[in-house]
Amino acid sequence: MNLAHPQMETVLDFSIPKVNTLVIENQDFFRTFLQDIRYQIDGFDGKTVLSERNTLLEWPKRVEILDSFLSFQLNRKPLLTKIAASMEAAAVSEGFYGRTVQMLSQIEGYLDALAFAMDCDVSCGELTVSGLLKAVGVSLREDYDDPLERLLDYMELVRYYEREKLFIFVNLRSWFSDESVCRFLQTALDYQYQILLVDACEYPKLSEEQRLIIDNDLCEI
Repeated sequence: MNLAHPQMETVLDFSIPKVNTLVIENQDFFRTFLQDIRYQIDGFDGKTVLSERNTLLEWPKRVEILDSFLSFQLNRKPLLTKIAASMEAAAVSEGFYGRTVQMLSQIEGYLDALAFAMDCDVSCGELTVSGLLKAVGVSLREDYDDPLERLLDYMELVRYYEREKLFIFVNLRSWFSDESVCRFLQTALDYQYQILLVDACEYPKLSEEQRLIIDNDLCEI
């Protein structure tokens, strides 16, 4: 996977065994670069190009920007929708089909009995696995002591239930110590997650990084 921008001479290559870090010291370019990516994730046209084997990739399907680490949650609607769909498929698989039919029949019988006990004419719709999952609410465990562990689990869940994506972390180094980020990046490399760190200022370079600096004059270092 490669990422290119018309104002950048360097093309970021995500096939290398390093984590790409882009330090943009020019505030205007820092803002417009990230805005351009956000617009494309939201389905609008932009200048930044993402490609793989000379084929353009769709930003909404292949990229996520994570820029809020204070309130980051695993329970995001697209992911939960995929997990619920996977559970629904499992419910009608060979291993669960008999139990699913029996359980739905029992609940429908119980609801019919409740309806019959009412003083008014009550009818209940057909019960489905999808409807049952919506009623109980599917969610992921969120009690993490380490926020970076939560991020790693999130990337693995996205990979498993959705697809491989490029995760762009904005100013991650502002939130966590060098030691913590070093462990995070090493684990990400071990699992071959595709990551881009975008920072507004320069931090001590870690051994896991391949860094490109764009200074205030838009010169590349």
